[in-house]
Amino acid sequence: MAKGTILTPEQQLERRREIKNTTLQLFAKKGFRKTSMREISKALGMGKSSIYDFFESKDEIVVFAFEETMVAVVEKTKKISASDLPPDESLREIMRNDLAYTKENKHLIGWLNAEVSYLEKPYQKRLHDVRHQYQSIIQAVIDKGINLGLFRETNSLLATKLLINSMISIAYTSRLTGTMEEMLEEAMNIFLYGIENTNK
Repeated sequence: MAKGTILTPEQQLERRREIKNTTLQLFAKKGFRKTSMREISKALGMGKSSIYDFFESKDEIVVFAFEETMVAVVEKTKKISASDLPPDESLREIMRNDLAYTKENKHLIGWLNAEVSYLEKPYQKRLHDVRHQYQSIIQAVIDKGINLGLFRETNSLLATKLLINSMISIAYTSRLTGTMEEMLEEAMNIFLYGIENTNK
């Protein structure tokens, strides 16, 4: 593209996504810390200075990737939580959606969980803000279940974090006890009903 060419907002977004995709491929091969902006520019056939027209740093590229993938997840979660489903069924649907998202973006999420501390603080905050928005939607479903008497009184924020983190355990375990979908259903049964034998 000729220097000085003015891009439309749609073209800018398309270029940012192209940079994002190439960057994630390089991260998968070399890791975040060993990948430089110079290498990203070279892989894209761009001058090093040109890439800074789209992203300030590789930290911003990662955060952009996460924010983009989470938009659809958050919107779907909002729709499920606002539906007529009872809270327990809402949680199941939300977690099915969560698992599908985690499987599709397994490398990105795994990397973020392991490397997030290496990001600059402002970018860490952006990641936390997205995660907290997602948590709040799920927490509201649990609170609704508590208010309706479907769930017992409990720390709904802690319950939310445990539920979300259980999806990570399912997606990244090396000791499968079934398909991920089967493990999810069993995990939801454990979450909703516990492991205590009430028939003893």
